[in-house]
Amino acid sequence: MISSGFFNREPKRAVCANCGKPYREGDRHCRFCGKEMGKPRYVFEPTACVYGPPPIKRNHTCKACGYSWDTYSMIDDERWCPECGGAAPAVGNPDACDLDDIHKAID
Repeated sequence: MISSGFFNREPKRAVCANCGKPYREGDRHCRFCGKEMGKPRYVFEPTACVYGPPPIKRNHTCKACGYSWDTYSMIDDERWCPECGGAAPAVGNPDACDLDDIHKAID
């Protein structure tokens, strides 16, 4: 018998109300769209099994305020500082970082 919680479709994941990307408690600005964080929106997140290579660790440092954080994912689409909302260096984005930043991130 399947438990009643199996089909529970209540919202489970907090996301940015502006762009729908993951909401991180404590961030002042969204890491994905740069907008000031307000109250999150909640969405249903079905369970999924994901296969593939392991995530890659990358470090971001905001050139405006100096805040630094790490990401652990295959696709790094965090482009904005969670503290000040300024553009943060990102691998492969020449508008946000210089070639030295790209080489440091790859190494």
